[in-house]
Amino acid sequence: MSSDIWRIDTEQGPVCAKRALPRLRVAAPWFAPIERNDFEARWLQLANQALPACAPEVLGQHPALGVLVMRYLPPSDYHLWKQVLRDGQADLATAQGVANLLSRVHSHTAARPELAAQFATDAIFFDIRLEPYLLATALRHPDLAPALQALVAQTQCHAKALVHGDVSPKNILLGPQGPVLLDAECAWWGDPAFDLAFCLNHLLLKCLWNP
Repeated sequence: MSSDIWRIDTEQGPVCAKRALPRLRVAAPWFAPIERNDFEARWLQLANQALPACAPEVLGQHPALGVLVMRYLPPSDYHLWKQVLRDGQADLATAQGVANLLSRVHSHTAARPELAAQFATDAIFFDIRLEPYLLATALRHPDLAPALQALVAQTQCHAKALVHGDVSPKNILLGPQGPVLLDAECAWWGDPAFDLAFCLNHLLLKCLWNP
């Protein structure tokens, strides 16, 4: 929806390339700067410093083109958590692994306040997270508008750590060494509670598949 993704077979083996799209593939006009690809690469590298192998290894990134190259993770060894949940397999240890991953990344980055300047992506985060998810909902449901608008203001005022911004089962692979978090295009120096709430929201929705 937000990027083109390819498997590229090289003489040294396969790699995964990801190119950010300036306009997302959705019905309504939804634009986002391709520089988010650069911030994604930085998030992946920092996450692996906090907890090795918790994110794909970055092999290279081209800021001008908005293209990121990562180590390829074969589907035979890495299973999409969304598919696992859809099949009715809700494993407590997996959820604990995801919680540990987020805790490690948040605590590791919270101790490095200099990262705030490197991830000053407030405008991007607003455009691709706060506005389309919360403020757009407020427009459709005026009775909820005060609460949603207050939540946006609160989220913007609690910048404490590096936030992934899209923690959901569709972006988590279950690998031999534990969960692997993908798709950090929304990386932002902000309120880490957003990651927890976003993930819990998706897990609650998955309960509709398997009550």
